[in-house]
Amino acid sequence: MKKPDVIKQVANVSGLSQRKANKATKALVKVIQSALKNGDIISLSGLGSFRVKSRKARQGRNPKTKEVIPIPCGKKVSFRPTATLKKII
Repeated sequence: MKKPDVIKQVANVSGLSQRKANKATKALVKVIQSALKNGDIISLSGLGSFRVKSRKARQGRNPKTKEVIPIPCGKKVSFRPTATLKKII
């Protein structure tokens, strides 16, 4: 499901116009991005939690040449679903 499909579903379920559903969806995405950028944890009841995790630097391998290459440290977004969501799926 892509963003326009999500917006249509939000509009149908909430009774909002598609324009208002689009604004609400964009606002939610901005709030989540901002919170993750600040290192906060986002918990949405019934869905799960988003958090930023750090990855250590490590050695990787080029599959074509088998050459060892360094992979730098970095950050990733992690999502952990709630028990309710796990049951539904």
